Amino acid sequence: MTVSLDMRPHPATLAGVTASMHDTDRGWDLVRLAEATPKALDGRVRSELERGRRDYQPLRSEVIDPADRAVPESPNNRARLERLADYVLDGDAIVEIGCGRGFVGGQLLAAGAGHYSAMDIVADYARSARAVLESLGHGDRLGHIRQQDLYTLTPRDLVDADLVVCSEVIEHVPDPEAALEAIGGALPEGGELLFTVPLLGKLEKVWGHLSIFTAERLQSMLERAGLTAHHVEPLVGQWVLVLAGPAGVPTQRQDERLTQLRVRAADHPEVALPADLTPVPTQPTRFDNVATRTLEVSAVGDAPPTAGVRVTPPDDADQTVRVAVEAGAVGDEVTGGVGISLAGAGPVEGARLSFEVEDVTHVRQVTVTFRRPDASPAGEWRWRPSDQDRARVAVAHTASLRPGAHRPPFSGPRRAQVPEADRVEVTATVAAGGTARLRIVRWGWIR
Repeated sequence: MTVSLDMRPHPATLAGVTASMHDTDRGWDLVRLAEATPKALDGRVRSELERGRRDYQPLRSEVIDPADRAVPESPNNRARLERLADYVLDGDAIVEIGCGRGFVGGQLLAAGAGHYSAMDIVADYARSARAVLESLGHGDRLGHIRQQDLYTLTPRDLVDADLVVCSEVIEHVPDPEAALEAIGGALPEGGELLFTVPLLGKLEKVWGHLSIFTAERLQSMLERAGLTAHHVEPLVGQWVLVLAGPAGVPTQRQDERLTQLRVRAADHPEVALPADLTPVPTQPTRFDNVATRTLEVSAVGDAPPTAGVRVTPPDDADQTVRVAVEAGAVGDEVTGGVGISLAGAGPVEGARLSFEVEDVTHVRQVTVTFRRPDASPAGEWRWRPSDQDRARVAVAHTASLRPGAHRPPFSGPRRAQVPEADRVEVTATVAAGGTARLRIVRWGWIR
């Protein structure tokens, strides 16, 4: 299908470039505010969530497994899907990179896209997306929907696209900078790219997420890819949305898109920017997930002879690090657990882990401590089981532990010197007469 693009500068646009740049600057500042002081956007977040609850229409397709709806149609994602639809102009030719099972595609087509093509690295997702979109009656507007790695993109893959959509994809790939370069290099003249990534500190417990983004990193990525931001916004305190294209004066169609975005968001409360907005300190950039069997583990703790600490290392058959801490029948509480050497791990800024505690009845707290060679703590995070935790037979948590904001369920320091550590310890403090059985099922380094 061939779509004619009107790439002539709109007369009003020529006079409004400065205003557009001001809007983009404000968008970046809103992202920085969301990074540093999330509560400052609470009113807007509530309004965005309410819009998603009120306006989102679930895809009416019998080929969608009900179990596949839970995440894509959660309250936050309903708000995201509604806002993504605002970026669509009537008749847009759209290419989606990372189409998943078709939830975004269904929303874009319902919003008026004239033609839709897509790709996903998972072949089953591409097949599912086509089946879903055809079941919704969009078959006459569908182009190719195929398996493809975004790093292999060429201009031919995106030819004639008004809008390329890449939502919740870039944080999953090993090299986000190269991914954005690949898309930018294939983007047609007059085309725009809409991509989304998690806000700093959000969705870090998702094991498939491999990167951490700040406003500064995103700006650097755009510059490296040869792209200019046309519109930037935080959404529901979870994501950053960026609309970008090759440098140059916006076309009439691009100007219309920006106008539509402003109109559709007009009902949300205005957010006041502080006069002294300061970017967050330099942050780690990536998660390095590792096989637990590659960890060098040992028992640690202060258990007396009447108690004990046992650590069972993982192996090829069982990837779980098992820890048992037993306190004596009398005396003080006991702390013990597993030590993990950082030798050979390289510089780290923190850790991501998934762990389970079989019974927290006698568990006072679980502590993750990065220790220097002299045994002093370089950073420490603590989790104290709640009454709700104690009511469960077993408790499972995933935590992303690095200096900065509160990291539920753990509390920890805003500043630490994790790179000075040579080991990390995961310990349980157990009341007298009690036992703690801890299982570490996944591990990753934050760098």
